[in-house]
Amino acid sequence: MIKEISTKQLRKGMFVCGTDRKWIDIPFFRRKFLITSEEQINTLQAYCRTVVIDTEKGADVLSLPETQTATEQQIDDATPESERAEQTDKDRGYRKSYEQSQTVLNEILSDARLGRSVDNPKVRGIVQDLTVNIVKDSQAMIGLIHAKDKNDTLARKSVNVCILALAFGKHIGIPKEKMYALGLGALLHDIGMVKIPDRILSKKQPLTPAERAIMEKHNEYGIALLSQTPEIPVDALKIVYSHHERMDGKGYPQKLQAKEISLLARMVAIVSVYEALTRERFYSQTLSPLAALKYLYTSGKSLFDAVLVKKFIQALGIYPTGCVVELNTGELGVVIKVNQQDRLRPVLRMVTNAQKQLLTEERIVDLAERENSRIEISKTLEMDNPIIELFMNLHEQLNGG
Repeated sequence: MIKEISTKQLRKGMFVCGTDRKWIDIPFFRRKFLITSEEQINTLQAYCRTVVIDTEKGADVLSLPETQTATEQQIDDATPESERAEQTDKDRGYRKSYEQSQTVLNEILSDARLGRSVDNPKVRGIVQDLTVNIVKDSQAMIGLIHAKDKNDTLARKSVNVCILALAFGKHIGIPKEKMYALGLGALLHDIGMVKIPDRILSKKQPLTPAERAIMEKHNEYGIALLSQTPEIPVDALKIVYSHHERMDGKGYPQKLQAKEISLLARMVAIVSVYEALTRERFYSQTLSPLAALKYLYTSGKSLFDAVLVKKFIQALGIYPTGCVVELNTGELGVVIKVNQQDRLRPVLRMVTNAQKQLLTEERIVDLAERENSRIEISKTLEMDNPIIELFMNLHEQLNGG
């Protein structure tokens, strides 16, 4: 029997034959598979709201297997239960922090739209919670923001920028007292957008000069809103006001140049553009993480601080999470983890074999492992590459999606 269930109902032993997302949007490269681990469940819950299961090939919601399958037993033998449970708890904690931050910030933004002051304890709590998780595992948190999601809200965007800014700050060793200001400024950098008319925010066509002039007022609106809130650090206010300034003096609102722009504002200028380029939006093309980094890098000194751009690239990794890469073997894979010791050798989830045929079984390759020393990344593929679209369509046909 085929039935659609919430991902909250998932259990090991269920046979998944469909999800509410396209296959390219989630880190599974087959849509039909038997759930054999908590990690698979956690990943499905992170990316999907519902899945379709086949109760003739696996367990039903109310009919869980009493004994483990052979595959499950192999997994259990390979990984201690306590270690798996600990990692599961961490992943759930990161996801919970990410989602709760958006929920709380959305409430704060709703209050701001009504002219109320920003709730300082709430925003402080968001920044502190995200900072703790960034310190624990910045790559895990960055991985969350690269999950494709049509929910293009100001709260999501702002939390994403905060995570990226904190990871950036951690990498370059920003002092603890400055980290809070960096995180707070990043979180609230676009709070003035709540005062911009929806007709401008949701417009799909290019803005007229008059509309752009209104849009560029959001920095000033943001400062005005925060002036009602006590104990906002000056460094955070500078971020809110100056994150659209550019190194060549052609930004706004003050047309500051180079070092006239504060360090933290220069950092958020970089991460906010990166976030915008890689976030799935209904009105703009989404770039791969690598293409977005290339844009930042090739902009040179005219737009962004070139030294900081290089450090940001180092913070994310040469091949950031989410990149689709082709190996010298002809195989395609997606970067799922950056190796901190060797950023040129990430961990991949393989998508195809050398003949560009979709894999039917999950295969993880750590390029840093000695046995993979002869495997190299030949190139990266853009998300709009025709070959990726072809694989997506073939996968949908083969799996009845």
